[in-house]
Amino acid sequence: MPEIITGLKLSEGIGFGSIFISTEADIEISEREIEAAEIDAEISSYKDSIQQAHIQLRKLRENVGEHLDEDSAAIFDAHIMMLDDPGFNEHIINHINNLNNAEQAIQLAGEVYITKFESLDSEYMKARALDVKDICMRLIANVQGVQLTDLSRVDEPVVVVAEELTPSASAQLDSKYVRGIITVKGGITSHSAIIARSLNIPAVSGAGDILSKVNHGDDIILDGFTGDIVLAPTEIEMAAYSEKKKAQEQREEKLKDYIGKETKTLDGINISLYANIKGPEDVKDVSDNDAEGIGLYRTEFLYMNRMNLPSEEEQYKAYKAVLSSQGDKPVIIRTLDIGGDKELSYLNLPKESNPFLGERSIRFLLKNEEIFKTQLRALVRASEHGNLKVMFPMVTTIDEFNRAKALLVEEKERYETENSKTLNDIAAGIMVETPSAAMISDQLAKHVDFFSIGSNDLIQYTMAADRLNEQVSDLYQPYHPSVLGLIKKVIDSGRNNDKWVGICGEMACDHKSIALLTGFGIDELSVSPGNILGIREYISNIKKTDMEQLSEQVLTCDSAEDVLYLIEEHLNLT
Repeated sequence: MPEIITGLKLSEGIGFGSIFISTEADIEISEREIEAAEIDAEISSYKDSIQQAHIQLRKLRENVGEHLDEDSAAIFDAHIMMLDDPGFNEHIINHINNLNNAEQAIQLAGEVYITKFESLDSEYMKARALDVKDICMRLIANVQGVQLTDLSRVDEPVVVVAEELTPSASAQLDSKYVRGIITVKGGITSHSAIIARSLNIPAVSGAGDILSKVNHGDDIILDGFTGDIVLAPTEIEMAAYSEKKKAQEQREEKLKDYIGKETKTLDGINISLYANIKGPEDVKDVSDNDAEGIGLYRTEFLYMNRMNLPSEEEQYKAYKAVLSSQGDKPVIIRTLDIGGDKELSYLNLPKESNPFLGERSIRFLLKNEEIFKTQLRALVRASEHGNLKVMFPMVTTIDEFNRAKALLVEEKERYETENSKTLNDIAAGIMVETPSAAMISDQLAKHVDFFSIGSNDLIQYTMAADRLNEQVSDLYQPYHPSVLGLIKKVIDSGRNNDKWVGICGEMACDHKSIALLTGFGIDELSVSPGNILGIREYISNIKKTDMEQLSEQVLTCDSAEDVLYLIEEHLNLT
């Protein structure tokens, strides 16, 4: 009986083939203490390694940009930025001045950054530790004149198995030969995972002690849909997974029939299907999956994976690129949303005992107006290039919205005066993420231009259950009547005041909740680009009138279990 290891799914798909075990380059670091007379030579050696790294990374970026998307290519912009970071360079030169040789100085400085990233709560920021390691390995290899592992030489069908893959190594993979990637370490937000998804290579991490159980050349199967890894599969299992892969490919081909079609129920009700994005790198996915607009541009990613705040110009270019790509389609850009599980280490903000109830999102921005105004100026400038709507996160009071809107208007008027221009009005709305905002949504609707319900946070704040805490995961209930009642109230408030209401978060992707939301009268769903065609197909096969009956019934239920039973019975899922 073949052994099955279940890991973390990073990139969907099914891959099978012979194992190629990838190991890191053999780099040994000498811990020799140098003489004072050698300091200048070691600093010179380090600076030479920086110059070499610049050339190498630019070449990598160019190659990746030609063959993959801008998202993957931009990873190496961040690496180049770190090479130029004054603080990083100062750390290394200080270590050399303290009589460490260049390679040890790079290692010591890198460990400080790696430890700092790994200590953060955010999984996204934890994953940046591998980027620092990648950069430091490159610099040390350059100092020593050693060649890093080159996976571009793989020229036969294989499944790559490794402890972890750096972004540099991942960028060398050729999807013509690499049928899958299995690693012991690495998360969904790692840059290696991003590259795997761009290449459409199935990938699974968290593979435990797999390296002690397999050998180079062994057969293996990985299922990127479930996270399952099958060691030494039989012919029967190989045939079964081949059929599963074929069925998935046929399913993807069928969904292409929905490109160019309206998202409309059987009884003729339109629901807008927008995409969630992290930045300009995602616009190709938005286009490929035929999104009707962008419902959530998470600008916090512009501020992450770096050592300082992005400038107004840098932000303007990113926003302009996204807006220009969408023509007249709506682009909803959310202002900086940090706090909770998203940290910016370079701001050195004080630790809070409960960051999810602390100075996060709009609260942070209103107390740090210069950071806020810089972003608003960039947004105002970019508004000339598309259909911009600005969304403020985590608003809990009318006063918070009014203060934020006043700053947006102030920056717009200043720009118009300075440039002798008259811009179109910029719609301003809020994320409804707390019970307080939902409860006063009727009053808020008289001030805002639109609502977007952030279902993930709304659930956790309504149920008082941290969605990242396994100890209370049973209380994180999307279908609890209290959550559904608040969502219905927000939708009704929008309709009663002629304001449209959308939703983003996991509920926008789940077919059961989509059925309820359709019945409640939701105007828009914002989801990952890859989910759009499947949701369009689903909505095209339901009637709003049927879902209205279901939606009325669930609000009388006593528990999430009762709600789910009703949904499954109504949709014939039992």
